[in-house]
Amino acid sequence: MTDMTNQTRRRMLGQAALSGLAGAAWLTASAEAAPSAPPHSAAPHPSASLSVLDFGARGDGKTDNTIAFQKALDAAHARGGAVVSVPAGRFLFKGHLTIPPNTTLEGVGRAPAPVPDPGMTVLMPTEGKGQMDGPAFLTMVGSVPTLKGLMILYPEQDPHAAEPTPYPWTIVQQGGQNLTVRDVTLLNPYQGINLTQAGRHFLSGIYGQPLALGIYVDQCYDVGRIENVHFWPFWNVDLNSPVVKWVNAHGVGMRFGRTDWQYVFNTFCFGYNIGYHFVQTKDGLCNGNFVGIGSDSSGDAIVVENVEPFCGVQITNGEFVGMVRPDSQGLVVRDTNMGPVTLQNCAFWGPSDHIGTLRGSGPVTLTACNFSDWDKNNRGEPAFVVEGGGATISHSQFLKCGTQDPAHKVAARIGSGCASAVMLGNTLQGNAFRVVGPARPDPSRYQIAMNVIQTVAAK
Repeated sequence: MTDMTNQTRRRMLGQAALSGLAGAAWLTASAEAAPSAPPHSAAPHPSASLSVLDFGARGDGKTDNTIAFQKALDAAHARGGAVVSVPAGRFLFKGHLTIPPNTTLEGVGRAPAPVPDPGMTVLMPTEGKGQMDGPAFLTMVGSVPTLKGLMILYPEQDPHAAEPTPYPWTIVQQGGQNLTVRDVTLLNPYQGINLTQAGRHFLSGIYGQPLALGIYVDQCYDVGRIENVHFWPFWNVDLNSPVVKWVNAHGVGMRFGRTDWQYVFNTFCFGYNIGYHFVQTKDGLCNGNFVGIGSDSSGDAIVVENVEPFCGVQITNGEFVGMVRPDSQGLVVRDTNMGPVTLQNCAFWGPSDHIGTLRGSGPVTLTACNFSDWDKNNRGEPAFVVEGGGATISHSQFLKCGTQDPAHKVAARIGSGCASAVMLGNTLQGNAFRVVGPARPDPSRYQIAMNVIQTVAAK
């Protein structure tokens, strides 16, 4: 444990060094978009404000505003940091922008909006069509870059196409700390926000319909916060359209790699193949606290490839629906997982194949949760397949499965490779609490006790 703590501290010091260099590094990145202003020496003036209109910007939906916006952002940085104000209008961009340290790009919005209207600030990027790996539309650099009060709409993304057109990331943090993005709508980006090396990031009030990946977090060694996110088909409301079905089959709402003490609060994803995805990257794993999160109409609502082995992830007050594929599930813990996954006071429903499949060597605990509508294909599938290092399901409700007869439903199937399993104090609406397991269960490894049934009266 001491070695790990020291490694984390060293990574934090390294990250701080990167942040210190970022104030100079932003000038090189900015030069790709437009001529940059000279380094500044003045103290920051947070109240200072510049208008993009004074630098030649036009919100007519036709004029390329790349150079005008970058000149305004560079001038704000040269002042020591300022607010660059953008009025209502539709601002076209054929290139990309860099938001320097201590600089805010701010539209007229004071809350995220689901659809564009004439009173909104709308930024419309076109660069990078057909490719994923080009420059991001907005690169935020150094300490305290901020984006507020606007919508980003890709005008050449076709809502009637067989699949969405790839584009580079919309927003990227490039080496720094304390990024803020708030009250922003990402109406139809292919890739939304990339928080790599973005310690102490703060996202709040993010709406939209990112198509391939909404939010990605990695290499964050200090507490990051994401709150009040709503990803839903705002751009393409036809749930039977090919683009929406592509998102059902391929899209990911949020993906978490290495992030230390991540906090996620009141977030929602609709219609993604994976709602919340926990993965291992070359830099490590996630640990964090997730409260009031939801994933509806999902392929799999939560997929855990691996989480950090000491703290893992804690999920509280969640609502999860796996339903769009024949084998959809609410919770999938892969056999690669080594860390604890804990869920409390969460609700899972479907119609799903299983509520969850629990594998891996890390312990999985579900307490005071509600489960309903599993075995969507009427094959006698259990709510939970338990085959991992250890699982505890306690004080939870296995509810009536739609119009199906609950008497034939199985609460859990415990595989022979399961290291341990506890099913304690649960209630099933039906005629029997059924757990399928080894023929002679070892009581030192398996405890199935104090589970009761609630008979459902025929209507």
